[in-house]
Amino acid sequence: MAFPAIPSRVVCPRCKQPFIVQLRTIIDVGQEPELKERFLAGEVNRAQCPHCGSNGLLSTPLLYHDPSKELLISFVPPEMNLPAEEQERLIGSLVNTVMNSVPPEQRKAYFLHPKTVLTLESLYDAILEADGISKEALEAQRALIRLIDDLVAALEDEAAFDRLVSENRQRLDYTFFLTLSEFIDMEAQRGSRESAEKLQTLRDRLLERVSLTAAPQKEATTFDEFLEILQKAQGGPTWSETIALNLPRLDYAFFQTLTARIEEAERQGDAEKAKALSGLREAILAEIDAQRNRLREAEDEASLLIMELLEADDLPAAIRAHRQEIDEIFFIVLSRLYGRASARNDTRRMEQFERLSRLAQEVLEEDLPPALRLIGRLLRADYPEETGKILEEHRILLNEEFLKLFDAYANQYARAGDEAFSKKLQDLRGQIVAKMTIQRA
Repeated sequence: MAFPAIPSRVVCPRCKQPFIVQLRTIIDVGQEPELKERFLAGEVNRAQCPHCGSNGLLSTPLLYHDPSKELLISFVPPEMNLPAEEQERLIGSLVNTVMNSVPPEQRKAYFLHPKTVLTLESLYDAILEADGISKEALEAQRALIRLIDDLVAALEDEAAFDRLVSENRQRLDYTFFLTLSEFIDMEAQRGSRESAEKLQTLRDRLLERVSLTAAPQKEATTFDEFLEILQKAQGGPTWSETIALNLPRLDYAFFQTLTARIEEAERQGDAEKAKALSGLREAILAEIDAQRNRLREAEDEASLLIMELLEADDLPAAIRAHRQEIDEIFFIVLSRLYGRASARNDTRRMEQFERLSRLAQEVLEEDLPPALRLIGRLLRADYPEETGKILEEHRILLNEEFLKLFDAYANQYARAGDEAFSKKLQDLRGQIVAKMTIQRA
């Protein structure tokens, strides 16, 4: 059973505007293998404000599960300031949710001893080490990232920049430029235009000073290994997936090097090799175009679905009928449309989009455990009348465990700095406690 993302309300720390994101607390790569690459790339639980474009990772408890490697790793962000006992209860609840989704005969001993990490970086390391990537390789990657940060910081100081380039010339190889290009693509995809432009400026400045053709053989081997992966996948069932997973690597520097290889083969009279590499280049470009077209088509389909739903006489029933079509792209497009309506001060459209978003979240939450579903409803409801009615209808769920779960979510929202919403959460907690007290009596 796949564990769906939870539609959650967050407040942009920059412009203070609220919006809805898809939040995951369980990442089960056995059920959804594609989540692994997205998580390691920092794309899971990343939110972008539809109002001002600010983006970043959301702070939330996580449970990572990879049954093929018997990995069960928990992480609770230290900034949540949860007491140890509360952390244990929260992680225990997530572990039980995963374990209950596995048939009894398939449950193994590692479920009883989940590993705990203290930082998100440690979680990434544990996943990569299980894939056979050594600590030395991980540290080398971090050193490379630190070098990029130092170079960006020195962009405004010509003397300092030239000194850094001179001191690290041997490290400015193909692998370095490959990583730099991956960062540029990642920041662009996340909407961090300013950061992407700085990294692009860094790459342009470095290319003026460094010749990739003079790279030692070790770096050429790295390119050859990547080339071999592409050649093996070309025309096979994993071709599209290979291109999708390696898209950040297929940048200007890659095609520049590949073209140089083609020209070198032609100069040496190796027509067969030149033809094979040219065919690979055309196949890569065609697949990239195809994937971009599929993304545009998916966004177009989401836009059409939104229009169709807004015209429905029974919106909740229409949403349920299209339940399988409502995904992250749907909410991204819906947030974009809401932003445009807000910019035009089109209150009628804003209300329509907001209602559609709320009802779509409720339909998606129907697959969640009852306690999480109740919290979602309470956070969207008006206080105190509507929340009181909802609590009255769900008295059976009101206990100490529910209150601790609610507190965990409240702590997360409180850090966003929305004072009005934080006040609502405090009042709502008091209402929950009052209902619980009456229930005990």
